[in-house]
Amino acid sequence: PLPRNAVSKENAILLGLATGGTGTATLALGTDAVTTALGLGNIALYAGLYTYMKPRSELNTWVGAIVGAIPPVMGWTAAGGSVTDAEALILGGTLFLWQFPHFFALSWMHRRDYARGGFEMVPCNDPTGNRTASLINRYTWYLSTIPLVATGLGITNSMFAVEGLAINAYALYVAKKFNEERSNGNARKVFLTSLWYLPCLMTLFILHSKTWRVDEENYAVEDGPVYKYLQETINSVRNKGKELCIHETQMTKDEGGKDKCPVTLSRKVTSSALPSLDNAT
Repeated sequence: PLPRNAVSKENAILLGLATGGTGTATLALGTDAVTTALGLGNIALYAGLYTYMKPRSELNTWVGAIVGAIPPVMGWTAAGGSVTDAEALILGGTLFLWQFPHFFALSWMHRRDYARGGFEMVPCNDPTGNRTASLINRYTWYLSTIPLVATGLGITNSMFAVEGLAINAYALYVAKKFNEERSNGNARKVFLTSLWYLPCLMTLFILHSKTWRVDEENYAVEDGPVYKYLQETINSVRNKGKELCIHETQMTKDEGGKDKCPVTLSRKVTSSALPSLDNAT
C-alpha cells in the first residue's frame, strides 16, 4: 500500500505503531519478560536498523537474517526455555543460515526490480553472479551441518543426521547448478527448494527430538488433551517411519542377517569400545 501511495507515510507509521504495540502487549500478557523483550527488540531491529540499511548497505541482508532467526527462539523461551539453551541456538541458527540461499536466489531473479527500487542487495551489485553464487553455496554448506550438530549435541537422535543427508544433498546440488550457470531458472530451483526444505527439516527435527521425549511426562500433566493429541500424532508418524526405515527393520529381524545400518553399527562399535576404555583406565 505504501509504495502505491494507497496510504500516507503518517498512516503507515500509525499502523506500524498500533500493530507493534498490540503484539508486544499480547506477548507481555501471554508469555514472559524475555519473550516480550525479544519481540519488542525484533520490531526495533526490523523497523529501525534493517529498514534503514536496505537502501544503504548490502549488509542489510545479514541484519534481516537475524530478524528472521529470532521468532523460533521466542517460541522456545515462551515454552519455558532459555535463550542460551542448545535447542534455542540450533533453531535460531537454522533460520539464520536458511535465509541466505532463500533470499539471494530470490533477489537474483528480481535484481533489476530491487535496483529500480533503490535497494542495496548483493545481486544488484554483482553482474557476473560470482558473489551471489558463492554466498548461496557457502551458506547451504553451513546449513547442511545442522542435523550433525543437533545430533552431536544430543538434541536429536542419530536418525536426524542420517535423514538430513538426503534433503541437504539435494539443496547442495541445486546450489551447485546455480554456481555453474547463473540463470534465473537455476536461481528459481534454489528458491523453490528453500520453500520445502525448511518445513521438512523442522518436521524431522520434531520427530527425532530427544527434548520431546525427556519432557513427555511434564507435558502430560500440564497440557492434558493437547499433549495427548501431539503424542498420538507424533508417535503415529514415528511408527510409520520405522516401517520404512532400513535400520529399524534390520534391528527387528530375527533371521540372523548381517546388520548394515551405519546407525546401529556405530552404536555397537561405541558400546563395545566402552568396556575396553574402562579397563584401560
